[in-house]
Amino acid sequence: MRARRGKPVIIAAVYFVVAVGAAVISGKNLDRHLQGPRLRAAWAEGLTAEARCVSLRTEEVQSPEGGPLTHTHPTLEFRTADGHTVSFEERQSRLTPAPGDFVTVYYDAENPKDATTRAPSFGMRHARTVITVAGSFFALVSAFVIALVP
Repeated sequence: MRARRGKPVIIAAVYFVVAVGAAVISGKNLDRHLQGPRLRAAWAEGLTAEARCVSLRTEEVQSPEGGPLTHTHPTLEFRTADGHTVSFEERQSRLTPAPGDFVTVYYDAENPKDATTRAPSFGMRHARTVITVAGSFFALVSAFVIALVP
């Protein structure tokens, strides 16, 4: 009887390890897809500047349903705290300023070209952790069910 009881526990332990690994990888991939490292670097120092929209670029893509979608990407220009002028295209924001409008940008002094107009948010700062913790929790619950169900 003891030998039979040990097998589900081993299966549950292996499942738990694999599932937690999948949760960690999923969290990292989501973070990379959402450009989390770039955004966290821009927000980390707390440097901001007023940027002027110098132009807009429009691109058409196909929606999952097959219809056309239009995305507008503003090119923004700002001056860093040390006086350098930086120009970049914002691709991650739904912001659509008109040429000549001013917006606030967040940037990293070491890499100002990676600036963003996206304001810091809990979700973006902790997306990787939230996905990893949620996946690990579900893995733990599932592993207990596997181990306890005869």
